[in-house]
Amino acid sequence: VMTHKPNALVDSLNSNFLITIINLLLSVMKRAYNITSSTAATLARPGLGMSVLKGVEGFARPEQRLTLYLKESCPWSRKVREGLSVLDLDADIKPCPIEGTRYRPELVAKGGKEQVPFSKMYESEDILEHIYNKYGPGSSHIPMLMKDGYIATGTSRLATLMRALPWHGLFQYKGDDATSLSSLIPVPKPVTLYSFEASPFCRMVREALDSLEVPYTLINVAKNSRKRKDFVKISGKMQVPFIVDENTDTKMFESEKIVEYLYTHYSP
Repeated sequence: VMTHKPNALVDSLNSNFLITIINLLLSVMKRAYNITSSTAATLARPGLGMSVLKGVEGFARPEQRLTLYLKESCPWSRKVREGLSVLDLDADIKPCPIEGTRYRPELVAKGGKEQVPFSKMYESEDILEHIYNKYGPGSSHIPMLMKDGYIATGTSRLATLMRALPWHGLFQYKGDDATSLSSLIPVPKPVTLYSFEASPFCRMVREALDSLEVPYTLINVAKNSRKRKDFVKISGKMQVPFIVDENTDTKMFESEKIVEYLYTHYSP
């Protein structure tokens, strides 16, 4: 009786092929989830942070950029970022994810408590009133969905639920080992991010920056922004997100590539 031994090479090739197909499918599913859930978060806050308020160029502009301590997934931080987009304002962002160790101690030292958003004052409504009064048409023009209230805060919470996984700007990214302040990757200069709040793809980049506690300068270029022409001179086209990282002399489009780059260079 003749018996046929299994062909080890064929079995190995078949196995590798199957693993490749599974990984490819998982990658496609992850990308589809990312885009769908981030788009859903945008739809939960219809129109907010999509375009600049008409006539905003006639209002005063800050002599220096605002400094904001915030958490990407925080419903109240979201309201403030929406206000920045609408008023065409930029800000230096110091991310404070849950369990963050880079800026949370600094936040407590300046404000007295671990609460975000913070920019010389706590409470999103107070910050929005300040920027609308000083750099906009007045606090009476703050959109209802940016104010405190069940519907306004509820829809902002809904946007958070659409992106509720730990790496969506909820928690500090710890890598394989517990992260401490001493093990965080040094970031000599903040990364510059050209963005606007309502973009689903910009959200993915902000989430990565938040989880990695990478400080960044947020340059808002929402629809009708007066900064779009200057941005195109720098980038070559009107597309966001776009980052400029002087630490590595890097300029880059595409959210997926940017997120991969950030985790490659700034994860512990």
